[in-house]
Amino acid sequence: MKPTKTITLITWALLALAASESRAHAINNKFTSTSNISRSKGNFGPELAHRSYVVPNSLRTTNPSINALTSPNEELSPQEIAIKFVKESLHPDADFKIKNIYKSEHNGITHVYIKQIYNGLEVVNGDLNVNIDKYGRVISYGDSFVLPPSLGQNKCSDFSNQPEEENIFMKNGKYFIASNSRQVYISTRPLDFLNQGKKNVKGSDNHNTVKYKVNDSGKTISPFEALNSFSSYIDKQAIKPENLQYYESFDDQGYLMVENVPFALSPVKISQNYIQLDDMSLQLVWDLQIEMENNWYHAHINANTGELIALMDWVADATYNVFPLGVNDPSDGGRELVTDPNDVISSPYGWHNQGERNFTNTIGNNVYAQENLNGRWEWENNYRPEGTEFLIFDFPLNLSDPPKSYIDVAVTNLFYWNNMVHDLFYRYGFNEVAGNFQQSNHGKGGKEGDPVIANAQDGSGFNNANFATPPDGQHGKMRMYVWDISNPWRDGDLESGIIIHEYSHGISTRLTGGPANSGCLGWGEAGGMGEGWGDFFATILRMKPEFNSTKDFGMGNWANGDNGIRKYPYSTSKVTNPETYKYVDKPEYWGVHAKGEVWAEILYEVYWNLVEKHGFTLEWFPPTVDHDSYKWYTTKTSPDGLDTLKYPKHGNTVALQLVVDGMKLQPCRPSFIDARDAIIQSDEILTNGENKCELWKGFAKRGLGIKAKIIGSNPWGGLHEEDFHVPVDCENSPDDEI
Repeated sequence: MKPTKTITLITWALLALAASESRAHAINNKFTSTSNISRSKGNFGPELAHRSYVVPNSLRTTNPSINALTSPNEELSPQEIAIKFVKESLHPDADFKIKNIYKSEHNGITHVYIKQIYNGLEVVNGDLNVNIDKYGRVISYGDSFVLPPSLGQNKCSDFSNQPEEENIFMKNGKYFIASNSRQVYISTRPLDFLNQGKKNVKGSDNHNTVKYKVNDSGKTISPFEALNSFSSYIDKQAIKPENLQYYESFDDQGYLMVENVPFALSPVKISQNYIQLDDMSLQLVWDLQIEMENNWYHAHINANTGELIALMDWVADATYNVFPLGVNDPSDGGRELVTDPNDVISSPYGWHNQGERNFTNTIGNNVYAQENLNGRWEWENNYRPEGTEFLIFDFPLNLSDPPKSYIDVAVTNLFYWNNMVHDLFYRYGFNEVAGNFQQSNHGKGGKEGDPVIANAQDGSGFNNANFATPPDGQHGKMRMYVWDISNPWRDGDLESGIIIHEYSHGISTRLTGGPANSGCLGWGEAGGMGEGWGDFFATILRMKPEFNSTKDFGMGNWANGDNGIRKYPYSTSKVTNPETYKYVDKPEYWGVHAKGEVWAEILYEVYWNLVEKHGFTLEWFPPTVDHDSYKWYTTKTSPDGLDTLKYPKHGNTVALQLVVDGMKLQPCRPSFIDARDAIIQSDEILTNGENKCELWKGFAKRGLGIKAKIIGSNPWGGLHEEDFHVPVDCENSPDDEI
C-alpha cells in the first residue's frame, strides 16, 4: 500500500474525530533531584549495524599529504559533486533529499547533509553526509542509507506529494533534480519525464523500481490513534478527539498540526515517514513532534500496530556585573563590570537588538533570559531585570541569602553567558548557515526566529539543568535550576560551566548531521559524546595561563556543594582518573552521562598535548581587524605552494577549532572512533596535519588508538576493544610516552 500523503492527513484526523462522539539532555546524572517531576522516558531506536563513516586511509598511515576519496573536480558545484558521488559510487538506485548544505569559510569544506527518500517519504534514520574540500574532492562521508536486501517487494519511487518546485534540470542524463528554495530532491527518472515540461513531479508513471523489504501492509492506524498510543506510553490520559483541531502547516514540510492536545504546549506536528529497523527492513511510521512542559519529544509510531519504535527527547538534560569568561563560579573569582562585551562580527548590532527593535532588559537577538521561579511553561512575559536606557546591569549579590533574593544577578549572568557562548562559537564556525540560535540571521542564510529561551531559577526542578534542541528555526530552550545540596541553596545560573555545558547541546546537535536533523545524538556513544563535549567546552573555557597538565577539574562542584557531579575529575593522571575507552562496557557506564565522562576525558588529554606544543592564550576570540591577525593565527604556504594555510596559533584555540570542525565532518549517530577520525581529519585539512601525532597520542593514551574497535552488537552498542598504539611515524616523536 502507498503511504498516506500530506493532503490526506486532515482526512485521517477528521475521520478519527467523527468515529469517536506525549529523554532529556540534563547535566546531572549522579545525584537525585528533589523535584517530583518525571523528566523523561529515555531515548532509544534502531542501532543500524550497517552504518559507516569513511575517511581516507592516510589518517592512520605515514602519508603526510591530505588524501581524498575522489579526484579534484572544480567544474561542478559542491551540490552536484555530492549528488554525483552518491548516485555513482554509493547508492545508484536510491532517491534522496538534500536537507542542508553549507561551507565552512575558514577551511573551505562544504558539508552536504542528505536524507533518504522512499516512496515519496523520508526514511527518518536514512542519513548520509558528504564533506567536500575546496578542490571539489570528497574527503569523507557518513552513510546509514537502507540497503536493498535480496528479498523483498518491488516498490516504486513516488514523489507525488512533493510541493511545486522552482526548477528542474538533468545531470549526465542519469537522474533529475527538482529544487525549491530550501531543499533538493533527487530521483532516478527517464529523460522523457522531463521533456513533458512539467514544473513538478506529480502524475508520472515513469518510476524506476528498487527492491526493499517494506513493512507497510495491512491496516494503517490514523494519526489520532498514533497520538493516543504515544499518550498512553508517557502515562497520560486518553485524548478526546472532539477537543482537537487540525490544520496543515504552511511551511514546506506539510505537517498535520493538531491543536488542543492537553499535555502539549504547542500544536503537535504529525507526518508520515519510514524508519529502518535493525534488520534493515523499512517500517511505515507516524512521526510526532510534541513540545511539553518538561520534554520535547520526537516519536516514531508503527503505522500498522501503534507500537513506539523510536523516541528522542530534544531536551538535553552593554555593561554587566557578571562572572566573566575565565571565571567558572563564585569560588573561582569575583564578578566584574564588563562593558560592551559583544563580538562585533558575531553580534554586529549588540546584544539587545532585534532588527528595528532595541531592548533595555535581557532580550536580544541571541537569547531571551528571564526568571521562571514558578516553573511554568510561559516565558514571554516573565520578569527580566532592567538596564535602563544606559544598559547598566549592576545588581547586588549576597550569597548568604536565598537565591531568589538575587534573581537580577542570576538572569543577568545567564544572559551574559548565553550571548558569550553564541559569539565565541560563531567565530569558530557555528554561524547562521550552520544552524545557530538567532532571531534575525541578517540575510546570511539558515533559518532564523530561534534565539535561546533561557529560564533562570526554573521552579520545575532542582539540582540540574537542561537544554532542548529542535531543528533549525525553532527556539532552543535552556532551564537552569537551584541546587538544594548546600545551605543556603546555590544557583546554577552563577556557574558558567553548567551554562556552557547546556548550550553545548545546542551546538553539537545542530552541527552533527546538519541543522535540520536533531536526531543524531540521542543515545549510545553518540548521546554520550553529546554530554562529553559539554563538559570539555566548560572545562577548557575556565583555563588560566598558570595552569598546566597536572591541573584537575571537576564538573558542577560549586553548585553541588563543592562535590563534583562526575565519577572522577578530569585529569591527565590515570591514578586520579582511570577512565579509558574500555570503560564504556561497564554496566555503570551504559548511560549517556557516564559515556560522556570518558569522551571528555579523552579530549582533555588531546587538549593538553596541543597546549604543551603551542602554548595558551587568554584571547579566545579571533581578532576582528587584520593588523592583529599575526598575534592569533599561524600563516604558512601549503605544501603544494598553491594556497595559504591560516589557523589558530595557540593550543587551546586550535583544540576548540578542531573539535568544532570535527562535529561538522562526522556522520549522524557517530561512534567515538568516528569522532576521533573526524577531529584528526579536521587537523589534516586546517594545518596540513601539523598536530597529527599530538592528537593520536591523546586518543591512544585513553585506549582510542589506531586499532581500537567495536566488536559485535548488543543493546549497549557492542563490546569495545581498546588500543594504545599510534601510527608508526608518531612512535618515535618527542614525548611519545602514553
